Amino acid sequence: RSVVSDDIAQSVANPFASSSAPGSAMSSLTTTVGQLLRPFPQYAGVEYAGQGSFASNYQSLQATLQKRFNGGGTLLAAYTWAKLLSNTDTITSWLETGGAGGIQDWNNLRGEKSISSQNVPQHLIVSYVLDLPLGKNKKYLSDLPALGDKIVSGWGIDGVTTLQTGFPVNINAGGNGANYYGGGLRPNVVAGCKKATSGSAQSRVKEGLAGGDGWINAACFTEPAPYTFGNEARVDPTLTANGVANWDFAAFKQTNFGSKNRYGFEFRVEVFNLFNRVQFDPPGNGFGSSTFGEITGYMNNPRLVQFAGKITF
Repeated sequence: RSVVSDDIAQSVANPFASSSAPGSAMSSLTTTVGQLLRPFPQYAGVEYAGQGSFASNYQSLQATLQKRFNGGGTLLAAYTWAKLLSNTDTITSWLETGGAGGIQDWNNLRGEKSISSQNVPQHLIVSYVLDLPLGKNKKYLSDLPALGDKIVSGWGIDGVTTLQTGFPVNINAGGNGANYYGGGLRPNVVAGCKKATSGSAQSRVKEGLAGGDGWINAACFTEPAPYTFGNEARVDPTLTANGVANWDFAAFKQTNFGSKNRYGFEFRVEVFNLFNRVQFDPPGNGFGSSTFGEITGYMNNPRLVQFAGKITF
């Protein structure tokens, strides 16, 4: 029969109470009309992991540039421009910094197709190792006396630079106004509204902490009418979390000594997050909550400097 409006939440006798394990979700004497209308009403939830009913599509352009220097050293740059579409995300959600985009309507997986929570449109990594051309048999300062040569020769640098756009943000409506069993509700979107606020990352974070819109324009979303689904995408293609801009750098000095330079000593200075850049946490994504669109933390480490020495023989 057809059940609409508040009838679905109506309390009725539970025919499965006597056959359910004591203390389990279906052991109470009453349940709801909506529960009894489910395909397997005797269970509070049924999950079939790995059923193969989902789909994803990944397309990318990948380019690699490698340069070897005659004086010693290598430069390697790798760039990826990509798009990942899917109607689901990982089961564990540990791959997504802001959590996985949940499915709203299990009866319409086509309507769940969106950018994946793991989507990274642009990703660039540049790594390098370079021996500086100083000292004996090098391009510069090759005629220094022995002591001077020991000081200027053997220097080198290496490092890794990572530049990456942020992961997309998924928005949920917090409650379950649709009274839908097994799904997560999303809000409606105000047509033509710009969801992302403008300004630097720091200014958007400060605005959110001061009680303003912060990272997301909350006025672009409305709560769906009771017993209806919202039209917000499973993962929003216009909202992204803070990206990655990280430089790790090291300088080293290799000095050989002893008979026939049998012994060696290497001294290194390593700096992680050289420019002390912060990568902010994803914004709060629960529409209607007090922290919606607000960023309250960061996810990377501040600048770290370490020194190391190594003796070879």
